[in-house]
Amino acid sequence: MLAVADAMQGVGRTQADTPRGTLRIACSQSLAQAWLVHALGDFTRLHPQVSFELLAGSQSVNLVEARIDLALRITNQLDPNLIARQLAVCRSVVCATPAYLAKHGTPQRPEELAQHNCLSYAYFGRSIWEFTRVGEPHAVAVSGSLSANESMVLLEAVLADAGLSLQPRYSVAAHLRSGALVQVLPDYEPQQLGIHALYGTRRQMPQAVRALLDFLIERLADSPEWDL
Repeated sequence: MLAVADAMQGVGRTQADTPRGTLRIACSQSLAQAWLVHALGDFTRLHPQVSFELLAGSQSVNLVEARIDLALRITNQLDPNLIARQLAVCRSVVCATPAYLAKHGTPQRPEELAQHNCLSYAYFGRSIWEFTRVGEPHAVAVSGSLSANESMVLLEAVLADAGLSLQPRYSVAAHLRSGALVQVLPDYEPQQLGIHALYGTRRQMPQAVRALLDFLIERLADSPEWDL
């Protein structure tokens, strides 16, 4: 009987250590589409007993009310009531199509952006784009014919030769490599943002959430899109 009891305890520990269940994840559309869905696919191949409900959108959600297990947010302004773990740094790039630049010219300094159609993201840098060059800050007021709450919408407009946009590198990396887009002002570094994983508490964190956090950190460290 003692041997059977020991074996049953061992089975219980093994099951408790196995990631399982359905996790609700909140993430911006751009990060979800460009990177997260691929990472989650690889994670489920390693842990087939885990499934996901993905809420893609730019607006912050209440983790408790929406029953979110983990939220990925790109921001430098964090909710002090939530636990945050920085996963990576989001770098951005000003870009446009060769056709747009051939017609309207290529800005050489941030101040010249004021003469261009700058398509802006509603939740970040809508009217002011900030840069750093050799430690010196530069800020310029921008305006344009389109502002949107999803950066992927702005990316489609840029690809249609509509103007310039400040885009996350992970969204435009393939377009820059193919030549569909051209980086503008390469000597000026746009403001960087942190990519954070947010959750409500460390107590009784499901094993699946712990495993996913470790997986995402390792995956981001090996992703070249963050260092282009």
